[in-house]
Amino acid sequence: MAVLKRLRPWLTVDESGYRLGAAMPSTPALPLRGPHEASLGRATEGGESDEERRESEEAVLRVVSGLVDGAPARRRRLDHVAATPDTCLRRATFLASSYWLKGAHVVFLGDHDLTSLALGLLRADARLSVVDVDDGLLEYVVRAGSRLGVEVDCWFADLRLGLPPALRESADLVFSDPPYTPEGMRLFAGRGCQALRRDERSRLLLCYGYGERQPALGLKVQAVLHQLRLLLVEVHPQFNRYAGAQAIGGASSLYVTRPVPVTWKLVDRETAATSRIYSHGPESIESGDSRLPDVLGSCIVQPVPVAELWRLCERHVAARPNRRPTLPEVAAVDLREAPELAPRLLLTNRIRRLQLVLPNPDANRLLDAAAWQAGFFGSAYDLRGLGSCGGLTVVEAEGHQRAVAGAAALARHLIHHPAAALGGALREALTRAGHGLTQNQARELMSRYPAIETRLGARAADLPLHALRQVAELLPDLADGVA
Repeated sequence: MAVLKRLRPWLTVDESGYRLGAAMPSTPALPLRGPHEASLGRATEGGESDEERRESEEAVLRVVSGLVDGAPARRRRLDHVAATPDTCLRRATFLASSYWLKGAHVVFLGDHDLTSLALGLLRADARLSVVDVDDGLLEYVVRAGSRLGVEVDCWFADLRLGLPPALRESADLVFSDPPYTPEGMRLFAGRGCQALRRDERSRLLLCYGYGERQPALGLKVQAVLHQLRLLLVEVHPQFNRYAGAQAIGGASSLYVTRPVPVTWKLVDRETAATSRIYSHGPESIESGDSRLPDVLGSCIVQPVPVAELWRLCERHVAARPNRRPTLPEVAAVDLREAPELAPRLLLTNRIRRLQLVLPNPDANRLLDAAAWQAGFFGSAYDLRGLGSCGGLTVVEAEGHQRAVAGAAALARHLIHHPAAALGGALREALTRAGHGLTQNQARELMSRYPAIETRLGARAADLPLHALRQVAELLPDLADGVA
């Protein structure tokens, strides 16, 4: 009944039972506790009859179905296949009834099925985080969670480049439904282990399916788990059901694994991940390189892999000045298939001239003077188009050192300090603004803005795009507060 009480703003009652309204109100639900008080092992829940529990589950399922129906379109190139609402709720119920989640941190590596929101409806006392490469999905999770009174921390990451540092060794449970390739499973399992606390209670839960006539694929994935020395604690066959995915029979199994001490040593020896981890699209394991149009190829230097450039810049930031690697004067990256990385590369870049091959809409966001990205990154770069062809544009970002003030000075400080957490970088920028602001006064000023206050521990490059935009649009207010 606790769930029914929590969903009361959206329910109507008639002789046939409870009905969920067609739309959710804009005001958040009351932050009531979820119905589960679970511990390790199957939990039993007291105080509710079977009929009340059934009604609660049906009400939650209606909400989950509405969330799934309203979610952004699945992206085939990311191997998105929609799990059924029943599966989403089954996963959440399994987590809530199998583990003690009060105060626990649960990290979802990819969550296009919205399992995090379903778990938040059941357990309001767990800390939930979602890591995904899809900015549209991350914004949807935040907005839907706000309407439901479910708090979910959302982080942007392309796991091929790494896990957000703030999430390393922070999770009690990690859940993921990764790309169904050995390369995808290896990457997501490795990043999941990096996110887990290093103790005997941590668990990594993974979904994987293969066709009945393709047992070799299942064997390859089991070999991946063995390479990481992940102990297989439980296997739940046919646990997940999908709308589609005929190649795997429309279902996959749930693997519950436990890292052992040698696992941590293996994931610490992280090697560069392959860029091809998917089963569909241009970044699938079977796809080949596609050539740039000659018009574009002639106006840029030879492109380098994005992971190579990313790690070069990370090493440069982390090293002492006398040990920093040599940087090229100019570098080019082909982001036709990963345009979401463009703003993140501009936030981590240390090279004076960076050339980005982008689809026209993404290039226009950087080149249009009225767009927020152009204003934000223009504080540190001169942005210009070098050429366009076939729906693609080359954008060159050349660093400049012209004097800037106010919001532009704050933005430039964020861009020039890519390894710093948002709170630390902004606090330093505010105290350097020349108005005698102290560290404590800078903290108090930032605390006035929830969009900043709730993300103080994140690097700017780890923010979902909508959150980075919120921060960028608040910089003028912060600058006015100093003046």
